[in-house]
Amino acid sequence: MNDRLDHDLEALRAERPVAAYDHIDQQVWRGIAEIRRGRQAAPMLYAVRAAAVVGALGLGVAGGGAAAIAVAGESQETSAFSINSELAPSTLLDHHE
Repeated sequence: MNDRLDHDLEALRAERPVAAYDHIDQQVWRGIAEIRRGRQAAPMLYAVRAAAVVGALGLGVAGGGAAAIAVAGESQETSAFSINSELAPSTLLDHHE
């Protein structure tokens, strides 16, 4: 068996660890604290998001209802089963004779 692996492991053990490794624990705990703070603010964000969705739905229903009322009185120009359709080719050609 090769003794080079044992020699390499001894050399690695003798080396001084990188300075950034000393701060890993602090960085991890700082990250956990940030996530916890973010989760504490999440219920308020859910309420804001829900209010925005309800507002958008209300605005859409109001705008759609107003548009539907405005269009309801007009005659429909296109219909698949209408004989006298304004946009039918026969109707369009009749006007140009």
